[in-house]
Amino acid sequence: MNLSRKVKEIKMKKIFFGILALIVLIGGSGFAWYKVTYVGGTYYVQITKDGKEKSGRSDSGDKYTEYIYDINSYQKDGKEKKVNFMASHNLRKEAYLKLTVNSVKGVTSWEEVKKAEVPKEALKKLNNNS
Repeated sequence: MNLSRKVKEIKMKKIFFGILALIVLIGGSGFAWYKVTYVGGTYYVQITKDGKEKSGRSDSGDKYTEYIYDINSYQKDGKEKKVNFMASHNLRKEAYLKLTVNSVKGVTSWEEVKKAEVPKEALKKLNNNS
């Protein structure tokens, strides 16, 4: 009886560690998917001209206008990246924006920031391009 109990314990341990490994694998895959899909680097831009106006109709037939910006952006270390993003209104000229740029989705979010909040290297590059 002792031997069969040991065999059962070993089987239970194998099952437990198998389930644990599966949970870790699924969790790791989920985290990797989240990182690729939603996480991105921070870049800064300065709006110097109006966006390119694009009008259309939604699926429900409503008219809409969006403004497209193709602009150079800079990371805090001055690394440059050409980005493209849209806004529902023309953005204020001379405004500084902080962008989140995902390698798959492109610009996923943006917000206006004060000039003092833009890192020095990025600001230097932005001022050289003005």
